[in-house]
Amino acid sequence: MGSQLSAEPDAVPDALETGTRARFYSYKRSAPDAPPNPVPFSRSSVTPEVLRWLKNCEIFKASEAQLQTEDSGFKRCVDYPQLPGHVYYEGYFHGLHGEDGPVTSMNPRTGESMEKPAAPIELRAFIEAMRRANVPNLVDALRGATAEAKADNKLVAKVLQLIEKGRIFADIAVQIHAGQAVETRDVGWHTDGPNSILHAALSIAGSRALHSRRHADADPATPEETVVESMLPGDCYVSSPAVFAHGVSYGQAYRWSKRTIACQARFLFDDLGDVGEFFQPVWDAEDDWPILMEALSKGLTGQPLVLPELSDVLGIMDELERAAGRGRGEVPLPPPPPPPPPVTTHAGSTPAAALKKKARRGWQLHLPMS
Repeated sequence: MGSQLSAEPDAVPDALETGTRARFYSYKRSAPDAPPNPVPFSRSSVTPEVLRWLKNCEIFKASEAQLQTEDSGFKRCVDYPQLPGHVYYEGYFHGLHGEDGPVTSMNPRTGESMEKPAAPIELRAFIEAMRRANVPNLVDALRGATAEAKADNKLVAKVLQLIEKGRIFADIAVQIHAGQAVETRDVGWHTDGPNSILHAALSIAGSRALHSRRHADADPATPEETVVESMLPGDCYVSSPAVFAHGVSYGQAYRWSKRTIACQARFLFDDLGDVGEFFQPVWDAEDDWPILMEALSKGLTGQPLVLPELSDVLGIMDELERAAGRGRGEVPLPPPPPPPPPVTTHAGSTPAAALKKKARRGWQLHLPMS
């Protein structure tokens, strides 16, 4: 769960009330004796109309009994064994544009290969609209960093490759928390894996708060502080939790109707091979991480985070439906003929990608709390 610090710094509550964009610093992923890396943090909120529309997704309306069914896509998780009254379910989906079926990709919790179903079309449309609004600035910043660098930056090249393949924000985890509260003293501090180099978190329902450990500037004499930001329904932030320690607290919700629901959207990795590219060799180019994080900080905080309007999302949803042959106003396709009686079908599965067994000691896969 990430290394604990020997002493808990003083908390600074609601640090982003004065602004929606921030840059702070963290020594996570820094080379030995190197200065801290810059970390971007950009925050906004969806409109009430978009939030109401997103809440119509079946997975956000599901009862606990429905989440417990085998085909729901959700699993019961125990991340707080010291809190027996806390209930936590997590479901994994993909948000690839134009892909309605399952894809083989990395489980963000375990690193194992899994068949990941498509997220509900409403959620995929929202994610795609968010990508189209924000990715161009990120790409410009990354390409600018490549042009300015004296040597090729493998990390920048890898992130650009993932973006060009449509993998940004395409690994979606839906987290549902209920029951006993997770208070500040119970927060599970951790640092995400590299699939969270760019990570969008959207609150759908309930109450939660992001706790993060950060330095206000790059001066080595600046002490680390803990910042706490409340996240209400509709709040969304994009940051790089692969580069700073953080955790989440949750409010009490003994009624299922009061549960907390949040979506985490990361880079979609095929397997642990993608993870290894960020760490092997680790210090081959000492400037790779700082240059990458500087570019992401410029691209993400250079303008406000743009969250789509309902008209934008509906337009992309119609685009997705038409691509699948079920757009509004189209004549529905006739049902397929019944199969011949004696034929027995077998649903094959895509072979899981071979997982790389070696990784640098110290990196972690995502512990899905943020």
